[in-house]
Amino acid sequence: MASRPSFNLEHLLYAAIFLLALSLRFIGLGSIPLTENEAAVALPAHQLASGNPADLGSEPGYVVLTQALFAILPSSDFLARLWPALFGTALVLLPYFWREELGRKPAVLLSLALALDPGMVAVSHLASGRMLAFSAGLFALTAWRHRQPVAAAILGALALLSAPILYVGVFACGLTFYLSRSSKAGKEKSDLRSAFLAGGATLLFLGTAFFSAPQGLAGLGNVLAGFVQGWLQPSDVSMLTVLFALVGYALPAVLFGLIGAVRAWTQDLRFGKSLSLFALFALLLILIYPGRQVADLLWVLLPLWALAAQEISRYLYIPKEERSAAFGTMALNLLLGIFLYLMLAKLAYPNLVPEVFSLTLAYAGAVLLIALIATTLIAFGWSRNAAGNGLVWALLILFSLSLLGASSRFARITSTAANELWAPGPAAGQGSLLSANLNLLSSRVEGGTLKAVPVDLRTESAALQWAVRDLPENSSETTGSPDLFITLADAQPEEAATYRGQTFALNIQRAWVDFPPNIFSWLLYRQAPTVKQEAVLWARAEFFPDGVLLLQTEPDSGETIE
Repeated sequence: MASRPSFNLEHLLYAAIFLLALSLRFIGLGSIPLTENEAAVALPAHQLASGNPADLGSEPGYVVLTQALFAILPSSDFLARLWPALFGTALVLLPYFWREELGRKPAVLLSLALALDPGMVAVSHLASGRMLAFSAGLFALTAWRHRQPVAAAILGALALLSAPILYVGVFACGLTFYLSRSSKAGKEKSDLRSAFLAGGATLLFLGTAFFSAPQGLAGLGNVLAGFVQGWLQPSDVSMLTVLFALVGYALPAVLFGLIGAVRAWTQDLRFGKSLSLFALFALLLILIYPGRQVADLLWVLLPLWALAAQEISRYLYIPKEERSAAFGTMALNLLLGIFLYLMLAKLAYPNLVPEVFSLTLAYAGAVLLIALIATTLIAFGWSRNAAGNGLVWALLILFSLSLLGASSRFARITSTAANELWAPGPAAGQGSLLSANLNLLSSRVEGGTLKAVPVDLRTESAALQWAVRDLPENSSETTGSPDLFITLADAQPEEAATYRGQTFALNIQRAWVDFPPNIFSWLLYRQAPTVKQEAVLWARAEFFPDGVLLLQTEPDSGETIE
């Protein structure tokens, strides 16, 4: 019997998509400072790696895996986000193992969608257990389906220890299975025994941080308690914000996914019906869950993209007849798409005169109408298949470019980061600036020895604690005023006369609720009102023998403080 080729075009496509996902998730991974929420879960990992006791919190799996990295290499923003980025990258290979249900072409398309999706990229950039719970949970289900009980148990145990977001998927999956259940052959007792032992060992080792934190045995309960607490303590994320994020970030998934769901129910496609039920139950649970976060939408995006991939794949072929009509439809719609972008860009201008805004909006609507009329005329005048294929090809190109542009934002520091919706809490401030100036001041004081001067933190902030994690702690026996201390900008210290201070942004958060004032400005450039919480780094005046010290303000500029 002839052997199957070990590497074919399908594998090549998956390899290319994997490299794309790797680039989007790892480029600039450590260039953006940790936010308050990220620092709150990264600090326990740093404390454990330093041999200090720490509370593993509601994300013990992330803390334990990250502290293993910190025990080998110096803690950093990059290492704090390494595991989520790895699990987020591995996620794009998941469709390969479901290609029998999805179809080979839809599976490749789904892999590409997961690589480009802004939500998947954003959560992969977060120092938290959310992506670990999502990715490990899905791979555990996949391993169980492929009769790999030990791998399923290990991955499932990791998911259970990673973040409360897992339970959104668990309940949605349970409801979907209940409504679309079918008889399956039971597992052998030996398989179940192996799975139980592997899962129990994983819970034991990760839950106790490899026995270095016995209190972590409650880690599994802490994750569940974190989910239950969300029912009692509402977040500041409204239902409208969740729906706005779903449409604003994943319009192609919503558009083609809904069409795919309708087709699945009208044609009685079992797997498509299960995907649509899963997406519906996950979305409803997120909307009614008081502690909802936008990142919970990962459980909605995956089935929507799967449905969308199945629908789009129906158009990815070159018709035997009327090929010119298909390519002509694509070219026409691409051209109209460029004109539409120009109209939307004009609508994004701030302080646009209402009359001009209304006229430009009418032009944008006219462009859409022309595209609809032209495609309809081609469909009835030449070929419906050619018109449909050309339209979908054009939309696929435009949507892919849009998704790529949105996802690439997370790889660089931008002033609009606070207007991204995927990270809980405010965006990071000028943590890198603070660290650079702390090093500079330490160097000045200690004659070249970096990070030798303790800093007195006079405000509660996990991000500040992370920024000064490698500096020596203030001794409780120390008398007199500290050499360096940090306060909020609106808290003037009594000893300010004998200190010099530099103001920096502690964090930045959105100044709008539900919807930005200008939706088009947000869609294209993520521009919307924000508000900064500022803090001040104070240093003794004698640190400046000449009365002047050049401190960093921007990467290529400086600020003189006297």
